[in-house]
Amino acid sequence: MSKDKFLIAITGGLGTGKSLFSKYLLEKNEVVIYSDAVAKKIMTSRQNVKTEIKKLIGNDAYFENGELNTKFIASKIFTDPELYKKFNKIVHPPTIVEIQRLAQKEFNRRGKRRVFVESALVFEARLEKRFDFIVLLKSNLELRLQRTLERDKITPDEFYQRIQFQLDPDIVEEYSDFVIYNNGSIDDLMKRFEFVYNIIKMITEK
Repeated sequence: MSKDKFLIAITGGLGTGKSLFSKYLLEKNEVVIYSDAVAKKIMTSRQNVKTEIKKLIGNDAYFENGELNTKFIASKIFTDPELYKKFNKIVHPPTIVEIQRLAQKEFNRRGKRRVFVESALVFEARLEKRFDFIVLLKSNLELRLQRTLERDKITPDEFYQRIQFQLDPDIVEEYSDFVIYNNGSIDDLMKRFEFVYNIIKMITEK
């Protein structure tokens, strides 16, 4: 029996261009689920998750209006590997369940053949087997640093703190189905997007 529904991951480290590829896909009328957005919604809307986070890193994890204090959370979890693991154990499981629910909704109700999921931690969270294909974005470390500092307004130290928990891109590349290198011009990158997208379309529309 031929497969007609495909869950495809977009992954890569900080500043590699995941969001650019996601934007490209949206312009092609594809569905993209952003795992960060799903996780943030869960962290602010589910009381049990909020309670666990406060218990782990303190009440300052949330502002008085219930919004996430992302700067405080980052200062805690990215400087303590044990805390980072415990935090992810609280957030990852419900996030994965919700992503699967959202993807199923797109497959069933809207008749989509492909659903893309943008997630920086596909391999770190051991989710690779849940996807039919994995697209990895790769880029030189200097470029990644420059882009992230400009975009997120963080310090170089904060950048290096965050990437220490991500697997080596050269190792991850071996387990990815497609790799897009983002070291050149935007025109060059768009050609690479188009090339990979056309192959995915061809494979998934057989």
